[in-house]
Amino acid sequence: MMAVMAPREAWTDERLDDLKEGMNEGFREVRAELKCTRTELKGEINELRASIERLNDRFDRLNLALVAGLIGLIATRYLG
Repeated sequence: MMAVMAPREAWTDERLDDLKEGMNEGFREVRAELKCTRTELKGEINELRASIERLNDRFDRLNLALVAGLIGLIATRYLG
């Protein structure tokens, strides 16, 4: 017959305090990592926003060039 190990019957206050401190330290580490990740993500989002703004500016200039070209084409076709 196989012997079954009984779980520890008693948890001492010291053991519970050690477990609590270990868990608290783990949570502190997770909070620090999340804060770092949020900071990095915020920086990347700001870079992405800046890139989108530059792309918007380029599209605005392209639209103006197309409208100016179309006006020039119409002017030369019908007025010139």
